[in-house]
Amino acid sequence: MAAEDQAPRTEPRPDKAKKRKKAKKDKWGQPLSAAAAEVEPSVEQAQDPPAEGVAPAGGAEAAAAVEGYEPRKVVASGLPYTTTEADIRKLFEFYGPLGSVQLSRFPDSGNFRGLAFVCFESDEDAVKSLELDGFKIGNRYMRVERCRVTASSNKKRKTEFQTDPEKSLGCLSAYVGNLSWNLTEKDLRDFFKSSKIASIRFAIDKRTGGSRGFCHVDFQDDESLEKAVAMNQSELQGRPVKVAYSVSNRG
Repeated sequence: MAAEDQAPRTEPRPDKAKKRKKAKKDKWGQPLSAAAAEVEPSVEQAQDPPAEGVAPAGGAEAAAAVEGYEPRKVVASGLPYTTTEADIRKLFEFYGPLGSVQLSRFPDSGNFRGLAFVCFESDEDAVKSLELDGFKIGNRYMRVERCRVTASSNKKRKTEFQTDPEKSLGCLSAYVGNLSWNLTEKDLRDFFKSSKIASIRFAIDKRTGGSRGFCHVDFQDDESLEKAVAMNQSELQGRPVKVAYSVSNRG
């Protein structure tokens, strides 16, 4: 009987090895082709330190770059327009620490358009979060997928998020964006309390009469303007505020 007990114990090990081979998928959960499967083990073994000694993070991010995806980033679409950044963070933080969350907004109203970019601290956590694809939030089903990079989107992202307008001669105004909809003029004056403010011009939605989430602030002197611009990305009512030199007066 001892021999009979030992026989089946030796058989599952090859089976487990076979299961591991069967489960070969790329980092985004898609089945590999036969040709790609021959290359994939070097990436999978990177997750097992004794195997090849390859750094896991570097291997995963390199694979993402080859596939045309942004490492550590996913895009969530189909979200209800009432979804907040806190709601999105609560959902995705279940899979790992987040680096940043960017909400896409309608340019005319500044309202959330149901699309968000979620960046994790590791690519592995980003891949795990793909399990949220098809998750029901409110009365809508969310779509979650890897954030694909194209030449045009990369160029647009650099223009929108990395390049601030240069200061024009005689400029004493600043653009202030990503504001809370219920922000008051007093709140903004308190925020820029170290600067001398001449006037504040909120952008108002003509249809609703509500704030569009940004404004232009005129300062009394150049020193006040520089102090304000230095506060770029400072938090106001739980949101990182965008402060940049104004270009609205260019003719």
